[in-house]
Amino acid sequence: MGPISYIPVADLKPDQHQVNLKVKVIAQIIIGEVDDYPTWTKIKVAEILIGDSTGCIIMKAMNGNQINLLQPNTTVNIHNARVEMYRGFMRIVVDQNTSAEITIENNNENSINNINLEKNLSLVEYQYVPHVVLNGD
Repeated sequence: MGPISYIPVADLKPDQHQVNLKVKVIAQIIIGEVDDYPTWTKIKVAEILIGDSTGCIIMKAMNGNQINLLQPNTTVNIHNARVEMYRGFMRIVVDQNTSAEITIENNNENSINNINLEKNLSLVEYQYVPHVVLNGD
């Protein structure tokens, strides 16, 4: 297996899977707790604004480990994430349904400094339009 190829944030598409990103954490907002029914515990949920020089997007973080790694001004590598649609808007998700991982970029030379905050992909609304076959189209 060769080196991991990272895609720019601006190239993300709705419902995309197996996404690898190298991004900087811009901001973190704890939005609450949800019940984890298999373990009967509470899980913290946060929205994290992440970005690179091409754009930014909101990432949903679902537990303390992810939230602790995703601190503002940290450059992180996100492997095997997915793009989830939430009320017509894109979010990056790393959860128990993916074999994804988040690691801190330790090499300061690879740190991301220029973030494009003007192109926030989470502010673009998408509308699902089903493909309808008419008269044998």
